[in-house]
Amino acid sequence: MYRLYIVCILLFLGVASASAAVPPSSINLSVEATTTDLSAIVNQSLPKELYKGQGGLGTSVTVQRTGPVTVTASDNFIYLTLPIQLTFSYGFYESYPLRAGLRFKARVNVTPDWRLKTELYYTGLSDNLADTLKLGPLSLKPKSMVEGITQPVQRLLAPIIDNKLNDAVQLRAKVAPLWQQAFNPTQVNKEFSTWLKLTPEKIVMSPLLATNNQISLSIGVITGAEITIGPKPAAAAVRPLPPVQLMSNFDKNFHIQLAADIFFEDLVTALNPVLLDKTFGEDKKITIKKFSMKGEEGRLVVNLTGTGDFDGELTVLAKPVYNPQTNSLTFEEVDFDTKNAGWLISTGGWLFSSKIRSTIKEKLDSAVIEQLEKARIKASTTLSSMQLAERVRLSGSVKALSLGEAAVLNDRLSVQVVAQGEAGVILK
Repeated sequence: MYRLYIVCILLFLGVASASAAVPPSSINLSVEATTTDLSAIVNQSLPKELYKGQGGLGTSVTVQRTGPVTVTASDNFIYLTLPIQLTFSYGFYESYPLRAGLRFKARVNVTPDWRLKTELYYTGLSDNLADTLKLGPLSLKPKSMVEGITQPVQRLLAPIIDNKLNDAVQLRAKVAPLWQQAFNPTQVNKEFSTWLKLTPEKIVMSPLLATNNQISLSIGVITGAEITIGPKPAAAAVRPLPPVQLMSNFDKNFHIQLAADIFFEDLVTALNPVLLDKTFGEDKKITIKKFSMKGEEGRLVVNLTGTGDFDGELTVLAKPVYNPQTNSLTFEEVDFDTKNAGWLISTGGWLFSSKIRSTIKEKLDSAVIEQLEKARIKASTTLSSMQLAERVRLSGSVKALSLGEAAVLNDRLSVQVVAQGEAGVILK
């Protein structure tokens, strides 16, 4: 079981396969920023005087910021409320400061060159602005007059929001080092000197999400991988960070094709409790005192040594069969080897009706399932937190194993497996 676990865990740590039959895979990177972070850096950059110019009906108007802008995120929009005061002037007349809030919303997209691009829209005023205002001989309607000043304020605000959102998220600065690091082989097991070598191909990204006052991006590094044992392989030439490819969604799973070895000595250990020193038969009985396994001509050979009404050696043959409909590997055609044993057929027919064959089949079937599931759980445990670089950890899980054909070798079963799960990178 230990060796099965080692083989599985080392190969599970890869995130793709060179085989064309296996779907492409991705390492996922989540980049997040809070609206609190964004609000803080926006407020550092906003000037106090936002606009000074014509206010309509021959008036002039001054717009000043009176406090910090509030930023929230929901429904995939970023919402901003900018507290202001307006002062209207007409000749020798000047109004008292009128306080209100300008409301905007921003949709954020990602450009191929890794910048965040905002589209800012004015959505209206807060409700506390007076409906009318007397200014000398004029009767003003501030709410309608404010509409004329929103465009210059918006033109002032848009590049600030754009630049500071990029400062808050720092998309290129976070992705570029990970892309470069991916070309350098990573040691995943010291004892076996095992290395994971990635071959990143491209980067895809789903649309930015803005919800619950969080701004988040989901990025997938599409990559191939190979596992090598021995000296550290040479690093691949680092390619420049490619343009990001925007997709409405992408498969966040990884799929790894590998050969998982189940050693016969581990199956012997699993069979010990149900065979060794166990007695089979009713009228005539046989007690199994010793048994061993090997592979021969594509079949599993179980050699039994028994005592009782039959003293000597018996051979049971079993063939592993993969069922794609049920994604299962079971042992079929479990039977005594009757080649060159005609005497057994004529004199030992009672053995054929004993439970030896069914006991071996049932335990072999369950042993394979148990060992693969234990390997999956241990792989998930190890994959849940693996240090890749300073302040960078790989986090993932192996959710399922899709089995394939099994080859019977001299001392093991080699099972074709596709491991399916999800892997992501956590930045600290």
